[in-house]
Amino acid sequence: MAGVSTAPATFPMSLDKPATVVVKRPAKNERGHGEEQEEVLVIEGIEVNKDEFVKFDVFINDEDEEVASGAGPEKTEFAGSFVNVPRKKWEDGGDGSGKVIKTRLRIGISELLEDLGVEDDDEHVVVKLVPKCDNVHVVIGGVKIEIE
Repeated sequence: MAGVSTAPATFPMSLDKPATVVVKRPAKNERGHGEEQEEVLVIEGIEVNKDEFVKFDVFINDEDEEVASGAGPEKTEFAGSFVNVPRKKWEDGGDGSGKVIKTRLRIGISELLEDLGVEDDDEHVVVKLVPKCDNVHVVIGGVKIEIE
């Protein structure tokens, strides 16, 4: 994840190679300090063909650590994966080919951010999406962090 660009990502984006996105965290006063507050990474508008196996991994890093000299993958934490398992072709009464579904992935990241040492005053985190399948249709509509 070295060499992060702080230029805003353009969505929707095709996920045909690893993509790095700098994501703004909710305002400090919204995050609160209660244990019931959870920061949730939301990858929305995920479009995939329902008859294709699709997988991508999600990694998170502190923006400050990412741009610091010498920081790199050793400071990165695995957050989770998105997986689409092909549906049976007879479910829709046809062959099912080319049918695009749209969904989202939600991952609780508060504990992960704590493990990374992300401070309350850090306004951004770096999210890296790494596709694990070749030649499949994957579009990402957006990436954000919400409080739940």
